Amino acid sequence: MGSEETRNADRRRRARRWSGAAAIVGTLLAVGLPWIQIAVFGTRPYVTSAFDAGSLVGWVLMLAGLGGVSATIGDRFGRLGRASVAATAVGMAIVSALLVRRTALFVEAGFRAVPATGEDPAGLLLSMATLLGLTLTVAGAGGIGLALRRGEKRASVTSWLLLLAPAIPLVLIAADLLFGLPLPLARLLVRTNAVLIPLGLGWLALGVRLVSHTRPHA
Repeated sequence: MGSEETRNADRRRRARRWSGAAAIVGTLLAVGLPWIQIAVFGTRPYVTSAFDAGSLVGWVLMLAGLGGVSATIGDRFGRLGRASVAATAVGMAIVSALLVRRTALFVEAGFRAVPATGEDPAGLLLSMATLLGLTLTVAGAGGIGLALRRGEKRASVTSWLLLLAPAIPLVLIAADLLFGLPLPLARLLVRTNAVLIPLGLGWLALGVRLVSHTRPHA
């Protein structure tokens, strides 16, 4: 019995390590590639490019990292932890599905980048879906950060960074509504995923904790 329990514990530790590694690699791809795309193509909008395929891989790996988060949190933090993991999973799944569409267009185009030449008939629907996916992702990440914080004797860098994931976008939205953001800054935020940097840093920290066997609430 003891030997079986030891093997099960080893399997769980390996699974957490792999999910942590997936979270790290996925975050670097998902958060970093849009900046590289701007460096390569400039600010001209594209219907699809090879960077969409890389971003798809990144978001799927980030989603895979949730397995380790869920196993680590378990039922320890009650409904908040479970609901936050679920919200993040749905949000990442929506973003991944949208990137599947763009990647399919890239394949159909013969693996060539396709510049945008006009209005996309489904543009509004796609924009709303993107907003929903990102909102659920950052809100869920913030909830995970709060759940982790509740289980910590002293606040960790991981929990604080995850708490900033929804806080930064909310501050920017409020600032734009109240004062109006400068046009160059607004364009930067729209054409890159700058508002996801706190999420990326928090997800990286969470991945490192999973890889190093350290429970986020410890």
